[in-house]
Amino acid sequence: MFEESKIWVLLFIVGILISLGYGSHYLSSVDEANLALQDSKSKLMDMREQVILRNKAWDENAGIVGKLQTEADKNATLLKAKDILDQRFAKAEKDLNLALESMKTAVDKTRNNAQGTEVAEITLSNGKALRNVKMRKVEDQGISLIHADGIGTIPAELLPDNLKEQYDLGPNALVPMIQKAQTALIQKPDKDNENKLPPTPETPSDKPNTKTTIDDSKVKQIKLRMAELDSRITTYDKAQEKFRQAALNHQSLATSAKARGQPSTRHTENANENLAQAAVLERQVAALREERGKLNVELEYAIRGN
Repeated sequence: MFEESKIWVLLFIVGILISLGYGSHYLSSVDEANLALQDSKSKLMDMREQVILRNKAWDENAGIVGKLQTEADKNATLLKAKDILDQRFAKAEKDLNLALESMKTAVDKTRNNAQGTEVAEITLSNGKALRNVKMRKVEDQGISLIHADGIGTIPAELLPDNLKEQYDLGPNALVPMIQKAQTALIQKPDKDNENKLPPTPETPSDKPNTKTTIDDSKVKQIKLRMAELDSRITTYDKAQEKFRQAALNHQSLATSAKARGQPSTRHTENANENLAQAAVLERQVAALREERGKLNVELEYAIRGN
C-alpha cells in the first residue's frame, strides 16, 4: 500500500514537471508571436506611409503632366496663328507688289500719253501763267513744256495740283509712297528678328508669367498686322482718289479736244483706264477692311486671354 502511494506521488511530480515544461514553452511561443506581430505592424505602417507618399508623388506628376499638356496646346495654337499670319503676310506682300506694278504701269502710260498734249493755260504755284502750252515729256523731276514764252522744264513743286495728281509728281506722289511701304513691309520681319533678345533659361519664378508673355506676344503681332493694314488702306484710298481725279482730268481734256475739233480718243481711253484702276483699288480696300475686322476680333480674344 505504501509502495503504491509512492508511485502515485512520483507520477504526480512528473506530471507537474511536464506541465511546467509545456507552460514555459507556451509562454515563450506567445512572446515570440507577440514580437512577430509587433514587427508586422511596424512594417505595415511603413508600407502605408510609402503608399501615401507614392500617391502624393503620382498626383504631383499628374499635375505636371497636365500643365505640360496645356503648354503644348498653347504652343500648338501659337504655331497655328503664326502660320496664318505668315500666309497673310505673304498675301499682303504679293498684293502690294501687284498694286505697285499696276500703279507704275498706269503712271508710265499716262506720262507717255502726255507728249503732245496741248493746254491753253497753266498757272504755276508761284502765280506765273504759261499760255499755249504743249507738253514734251513728263519725268519725276517735272514736265518739259513748249509755251508762248519759250521752252523749259517746270519743276514738280511749281506745277499746279491737278497736274501733280494726274502725272503722280511731287512729295505726295503715289508710286514712291507705295515703294516705301513695300520696303517697310519686306524689312519689318528682319528688323523684328534683329531686335529679338535670345531666350533666357526658365526659372521657377518665371513660370507664373508664361501666360502673360505669350498673350503679350500675340497681341503685339496682331497690332503690327493691323497697323500694316491701316497703312495699306490709307495708301490705296489716296491712290483711288488720284485715279478718279486723273480720270476727271482726262475727261475734261477729251471734252476740250472735242470742242476744238481735235481727236479725243486718247484722253477718253486714259479716263477709262484710270476709272478701272480706281475700281480695282476699291475692291482691294474692301478686302483689307474685312481682314482688319477679323484681326480686331482676334485681338479682343487675345486681350481676354482666350
